[in-house]
Parts: sequence; structure tokens; C-alpha cells
Amino acid sequence: MKVSIIVPVYNSESYLRDCLDSLVNQTLKEIEIIAIDDASTDKSLEILLEYAKKYSGKIKVFANEQNKGQGASRNIGLSIANGEYVGFLDSDDYVAPTMYEELYETAKEKRADIVSTRLTFVKDSSYLGKKFETYGKGESYSPIEKPELVLDESPSVCNKIFKKDSISNNFLENCMWEDVAFTYASLFNANRIVHLNNMGYYYRKSATSGVSAKGFKYNPSLLDTFKVADRLENDTLKTGRFEKLKESIRYMQIVTTLQRVAEVLNWDEPEDRKEALIYAMHRLITWKYGDWRNMDLASLSMRVGILELDKIRSIVEKYEAKLAEMRKTEPNLEMPFLLSDEPNNFPPKR
Repeated sequence: MKVSIIVPVYNSESYLRDCLDSLVNQTLKEIEIIAIDDASTDKSLEILLEYAKKYSGKIKVFANEQNKGQGASRNIGLSIANGEYVGFLDSDDYVAPTMYEELYETAKEKRADIVSTRLTFVKDSSYLGKKFETYGKGESYSPIEKPELVLDESPSVCNKIFKKDSISNNFLENCMWEDVAFTYASLFNANRIVHLNNMGYYYRKSATSGVSAKGFKYNPSLLDTFKVADRLENDTLKTGRFEKLKESIRYMQIVTTLQRVAEVLNWDEPEDRKEALIYAMHRLITWKYGDWRNMDLASLSMRVGILELDKIRSIVEKYEAKLAEMRKTEPNLEMPFLLSDEPNNFPPKR
């Protein structure tokens, strides 16, 4: 078996057939498709069993008795995968018919631990089954020699394959953005990486559902971002690479957490509560990873957003000015979370 493709599934009946069709029609034949239904309440499991019967031996279906989350489902898939390489696919997305053949052949030719392809945003299935021109063999590099190239890689696990024997970590469970920690830890710990500039992975983006919509409303899992950033550090400490790659890892930790801070700006919550949370998160980021204001702000703006980063800086400066003023009369005053009369309102109340 050359590639195992792990597909966690939860209430994806509207798009699941597109996803599965793109897999069973891959030009690389030596693949296994491992689908884990995460206690779906729609017809997802029924569809999976239909495909497993139709494509016997190619699709393996497992069903969680209770909803465990995407991280846990992916870990189940990793534990039973037989492929030399492992790939991941979200159940509402689909891939080009040659994607896994191109990734696998490149991995073998370049002796790479990880090979990635382009992630293309789509709104429908109009690209399903289409093959596009390839753009060469891509750039091969070592993360130790060129850590800056790791920073240009997508945080998604789905547009990549990973050599199974080289995987030294698993997915965080009961945690949002779990793929960010897995992806970048794997990239920093790899011996060789290749990035292909091909159209291979089609990400179905929605403004009303999925992780991409979480920034528009209160997210009680916001502080999971620190679990993700800390896991990236811990996984590279285990392999002895943290000190060699510390500067790049710190940068990625700050980017990862600031992106979540930027989402708070869009929450449908009172402004004073959002600003209090933003300032508190700034202080925690600074304490754990360093003051982001001392970094290349142009680079950070490209990843966090120019307007968003300016707004965050403005909020931080307002709090710091107020705190400095208050310390003129109370020199030992600790950081207040709020400028209002609600000192215990952190995180924001619902």
C-alpha cells in the first residue's frame, strides 16, 4: 500500500459523494481509504457503507459510538493506516484525480518525508474529476537549512502526504485548529520537504459553516490556540530541533495566536469585552513567545491582516497608557483586564 488517505466524517451528506468519488478515481491505485464516521446524525454513515460495499477492499469504514472530534478521528485513522505515506482529506472537499500519484512519485524521487501541493478554494464541485497542467517537480528543501520555507507552507494537513515512519506526533484532541500543530511540527521535524505548485486539493470554503466562519461569533474554544502553539514547541523539543529552529518556531507561534486574536475583532460582542480579551491575550502571547511588536510587522500584517494588526496595536497601546496612568497613584498595581467597572469579566461573559 503506497498511500493511506484518512477521512474524518461528520454530517457531510451534502458533499460526501464528491469527496469519495475523487478518491476512488485516483490514478494511483495502491491506496486505501480510511473513513471514520464521527457519530453523524445525517446519512453520512449510510453513504460510507454504500461506497465500502461498491468498492470492496479499497474503502474501510469505522464508526465512532460518540462524537470525538476531528483530531481523535484522525488519530484513529493513523493507528490503523498501512500505507507507506499518509494523507488526509476533509469530507466536504475533494482532490484532483492525479494528486496522490503526483505526491507519491515526487516523494519517492526526492526521498522526501512530506510533499505538499496547492490548496485551491472553491465554492462547488465544478473542478471534480478535472486534471490540470502540472508545473514541474517543485522545490525540495531541508527545514534545518531553510526554515523560512516552512513558514510559507499551508497549515492544512489535507494538501500533503506524510511518510508514516517519520510521523513522531499525533493530533491534539478536543481542540480547535489541531491540524496547525500537527502540520508545522511535522514540517519542522522532517528531513526533506517538497512543495509542488500544482492544482491538487480543492477546499470548499463557506462563509456560514466550518472553521472559516468561527471568527464571526463568540468562540468559547478561543484559548485552544495556546494549546496549538505550545504543542508545536513541545514536539520539536522532543526531537531536539527546537533550539536550532527557535526563531522560526516563535514566529509561527505568534502568527498562530495573533490570527485568533484578530478574529475577536469580528465577534458580535460588546466592544469593551472584546478589547479586554484582546489585551489579555496580547499579554499572554508576549509572556509565552515574545513581544510581537518587535518583529517584522510587515510580515505579520501579511498573515494576520494589515487593518487587524493595526487595530490590535491600537487597543494594546490604549490599555498600556491607561495602566501607566493608574500606576502613578498605585505603583504596584497589577494588570487590570478591563478599563470598565467589571474587573472579573474575563473571559467575556455570555
